[in-house]
Amino acid sequence: MISNDDSPLPDTEVHYLRSEHVGDEFKILVGHCGSSGSAPPQVLFIGDPWANFGSAVEIIRLMNYFEDLPPLLVVAVGYRVATMEGNFPRRARDFTPTVDLTQTWEDRAMMGGASRFLAFLRDELKPWVRERYGVDPDDSVFFGYSLGGLFATYVLLNEPATFRRYGIGGPSLDWDKGLMFEHESEYARTHDDLPAKVFFSVGANENTEGQRRWRAQLPADRRAKAETQAEGETPYDTVADVERMVAGLRGRGYPSLQIEL
Repeated sequence: MISNDDSPLPDTEVHYLRSEHVGDEFKILVGHCGSSGSAPPQVLFIGDPWANFGSAVEIIRLMNYFEDLPPLLVVAVGYRVATMEGNFPRRARDFTPTVDLTQTWEDRAMMGGASRFLAFLRDELKPWVRERYGVDPDDSVFFGYSLGGLFATYVLLNEPATFRRYGIGGPSLDWDKGLMFEHESEYARTHDDLPAKVFFSVGANENTEGQRRWRAQLPADRRAKAETQAEGETPYDTVADVERMVAGLRGRGYPSLQIEL
């Protein structure tokens, strides 16, 4: 742990954990949020710490102060790279369940590693967290956004007991022609319950029309560049996809599923 005098984010740690399942080394950020006395805190696992670790820790601490959240141990899984560009191919590897040939990324070989990443979380990271911090990582939350939300949905529909609660934001449910809807149907065919507490969220403008309005308000030079990049873009509607997924799950009547949108 970095001393609090030297760290801009007190009571945080940095570790490196090698995964045999993935064949890569992960940068694990840990944030201690709130005092739990003798009871070990619950655990929040998050992806994309380059975008949300600091925000998550500080928001949770503020909510701890007002007793709106219990003490939490935040465990964020990232990579040994320092740039957004360096993160993108790795998160595409770990968060996607298949290779999607409609995507325009050059290196499709980096796609489709969700099952290996899930195995890392289940078999390598959670035991490490349990041993090091004396907590129960099975009584935990996983939060993911965008591709991370796609991954969270994948886990929910394939190995839901991996986590007890799921925060799924703006999930990329259009991935591989809506593959997750096939997973939802298959899960329903083989199960009569889904024991999980799930919160889906999506921005009201997360669709093609919202992107068009966003481009229209940009300065002229940026607008021209953004419109050029958008040429040939496949239409998408994350709002409709999320509403469809939530309606489908609610319609199954799973007795142990708690779900909000």
